[in-house]
Amino acid sequence: MKKALVMLMAVVFVGFTGMDCEAAAKNYELVETVYTVAQGDTLDSVAKEYMAKNNYGPREIREFTAGIKELNDWLLNRDIKAGDELRINYWVKK
Repeated sequence: MKKALVMLMAVVFVGFTGMDCEAAAKNYELVETVYTVAQGDTLDSVAKEYMAKNNYGPREIREFTAGIKELNDWLLNRDIKAGDELRINYWVKK
């Protein structure tokens, strides 16, 4: 299971790296933010909120949550809880 997760993270990382250059070339800007988890939040609910702000092409929820986990590697050991701070990245048109 851990090998599969590590492999998935590597694939997502390679995908994001390629997207950086492509998105920048198309006049998109990477927004890097920190979100403080509220009571009742789930990783999926937070991902959906920020995925809606991302206007560089469609993304799947699994892809977006994997990106959040990549930026916050402690999520590999436990779920989110109120008060946690999540680093989140998304793309917007300049």
